[in-house]
Amino acid sequence: MEKRIVITGMGTINPLGDSLEQYYQNLITGKSGIKRWESLDMTGVECKVGGDLGDYDSSASLAEFESAMGPDWYKRTRKLFRSATFSNKTAVLTALMAYRDAGLLGVSGDPTRTSVIVAGHNLNSNYIYRNSLAFTRDPDLVDALAGVEAIDPNVPATVAEVIGAQGATFTIGGACASGNLAIREGYRDILLGEVDRAVVTGALFDVSPPDIQASVVINAVVVKPEYQDRPEEASRPFDIDRCGFVYSHGAGTLILESLESALERGATIYGEVLGVKASANANHLPLPGAEKQTRLMISLLQDAGVAPEEVDYANCHATGTPSGDLQEIRAIKGAFGKHAYEMKINAPKSMLGHTCWASPIVETIGGLLQMKHGRLHPTINIRQADPEIDLDICANVAVDHQIRYMLKNSFGFGGINCCTLIGRYEGPA
Repeated sequence: MEKRIVITGMGTINPLGDSLEQYYQNLITGKSGIKRWESLDMTGVECKVGGDLGDYDSSASLAEFESAMGPDWYKRTRKLFRSATFSNKTAVLTALMAYRDAGLLGVSGDPTRTSVIVAGHNLNSNYIYRNSLAFTRDPDLVDALAGVEAIDPNVPATVAEVIGAQGATFTIGGACASGNLAIREGYRDILLGEVDRAVVTGALFDVSPPDIQASVVINAVVVKPEYQDRPEEASRPFDIDRCGFVYSHGAGTLILESLESALERGATIYGEVLGVKASANANHLPLPGAEKQTRLMISLLQDAGVAPEEVDYANCHATGTPSGDLQEIRAIKGAFGKHAYEMKINAPKSMLGHTCWASPIVETIGGLLQMKHGRLHPTINIRQADPEIDLDICANVAVDHQIRYMLKNSFGFGGINCCTLIGRYEGPA
């Protein structure tokens, strides 16, 4: 029988919460996590709103694991946190959360059968920016361990050290599609039999003020003055007044595992990964392409052996840009035809903002929680939907719905596309 891959653990830190319960409740109630930036100096930056977690207490969060980890393990991890970057700390924390959720924390086993894949790139941008400012004042002010801490591979290496994983450990980057690309790699590694489980982490993008201003220059983010004063209304996918995306901090981890391994240890199963497919637009510009997205969705369904009419829910990429949202809706209509009007879709970024490279994983966690509870979160800030966006977008209200198959879209700058299909777990037969 073909090997099956399931999701057995989840953990996230994002603007809507740092526990699964808090995250889900805030999604369902339509709470916005967007505010004015406080942890960044936004002097001269036109977009001053975002999902700011710069004051997140990583040490307090780690302390919650002390009793489960034991004194030696906890002490070693706490020592790593002394020099670890913001992105690294939150990656480790969400990995520990997911490991605990999966019932793996402190469980012995063959360490070579667990891989660690971290989604994202330029993870420590703000850390590097701050060190650059310090260097211009005095070269001796650069952090002593910047040569280690600043580079992206240090994040998966630290996660692997903390949980003791010795399988393949690396980063994979593809802009906003990074999270799904990481799921793709973990899924393939388990299918090939290289590992029994993969720790797939969407690392926090420690965005810097220059990053945000650079996005202002290309008209990608929200700069309208009225939304600088009403930040909770700034992220508005599908709305006729949408005017760009909103940067947010956020991290998440999924534990992918072979069904055989999950059943053997009696693990909770959130859903089954039925397929992951990627493609490119052959155009480096940040211009989404509905035709390529449609082709990718159709190919994914064909490979998974799932008919378009069986897919009942799409967790959309929907960043709130005028072109991107429209292209995605056109792609869904192209892939599903008339059935698109029978599907439920929603836009988690309306509340989360854009957690960038981590967004596919952070949002997949939200989708799996909706699958578990049988209730879909609203797409908030819909004053008037774009006339061409005429699908059921769960506008402004939560909806009861039992998800059978969830399509998770992610479309990154550079024309990098990746979609996953996750099904409700129906048992071993």
